[in-house]
Amino acid sequence: MSIDKILKELLIHQIKQKLSKLQQEIQPVETPPPDLKVLSYGMIIGYIDIVTEKEILQERVNKWKKLISDGNKLIILIPKEEKLKIMEILWKEGIAEKVSIGNYEINLSLP
Repeated sequence: MSIDKILKELLIHQIKQKLSKLQQEIQPVETPPPDLKVLSYGMIIGYIDIVTEKEILQERVNKWKKLISDGNKLIILIPKEEKLKIMEILWKEGIAEKVSIGNYEINLSLP
C-alpha cells in the first residue's frame, strides 16, 4: 500500500470523526476526484477532495471547475506547504473565491 493511500485513509478517518459531531456523514465518490461527498440527512451538501503533493495536476483542476460550475460546494484539503501553489492555480483558473481550502501536516516529535 502506498504512503499516499495510507495518508488519505488517515485523513478520511479524522474527517469522519469531526463531521459526525455535526450530524454529517461522508461517503466515498465512485469516480474521484473529489474523494468524498458530504451528506446531511441524506442530502449532498458538498464535496471534499484530499490532495497530496503528487496529485496537483491540471486535469484535477478541470474536474474542480466542472464540479463548481454545477453549483456544488467544494473543500480542498492540501498539504500545508502546498497552500501557496494551490492558491495560485485557483486564482489563475478563476475559482479561488468559490473553493474552501483546508490544510494538513504531520508533526512527529521525538524525545
